[in-house]
Amino acid sequence: MRVKQLRGKEISLLKVIRGGNIEESVTWELESKMREAYPFLFSGKFQGRNF
Repeated sequence: MRVKQLRGKEISLLKVIRGGNIEESVTWELESKMREAYPFLFSGKFQGRNF
């Protein structure tokens, strides 16, 4: 996770790897949008891969 400072406001970003070649498919997404779209990833019950 990365926190971006913008004029006194903090924005939490998550590193997202979307299949394929890791170097070509890495993006930073807003944590709030990822929690909204994929709540099961943040529930503590997800048994995915750790990077």
